[in-house]
Amino acid sequence: MKKYTANYLVTDSGLFLKNGILIADDDGNAVQYIDTMGEIEEIALLSFYNGILLAGVEFEKVSEHIPSGVKKIKHPIFSLLKDSACITIKEMFELGKRIQNQFPELKIPEILNEIDRCLQTDGYFRKKKIPGIFLLIGTNLPKLKFTSNSRIKKLL
Repeated sequence: MKKYTANYLVTDSGLFLKNGILIADDDGNAVQYIDTMGEIEEIALLSFYNGILLAGVEFEKVSEHIPSGVKKIKHPIFSLLKDSACITIKEMFELGKRIQNQFPELKIPEILNEIDRCLQTDGYFRKKKIPGIFLLIGTNLPKLKFTSNSRIKKLL
């Protein structure tokens, strides 16, 4: 088992935890999230990273045929994804940066949750856990904003 913490942690359900802890198995699968309520205590073998930590996810298209009368993804940014069968974590964060440019008032948690909602509700994608622990770096952490330098780095 490996233990990770960072300034922020995004759980599988989209919760944003300040100084949360992610425990992963040796294959890189998140097995537990711990909400520290913002207070980190020293724990054996706990690795701290500067950025936003999350477990691996991707979105797979469930259906190529959207039934008539069903709402489709409306925002032009999401139309870039209409021909994709799978959206990787890297593509999701690149999309987040584009959304941040168009809507500078939004914060990273709002952007990520809206991407998740739009893909699953309007885009007929299914969220799937994949092995891997990732770190979003180059963000404006005090304001929780993407920057032009934001990128995703694989830790495990």
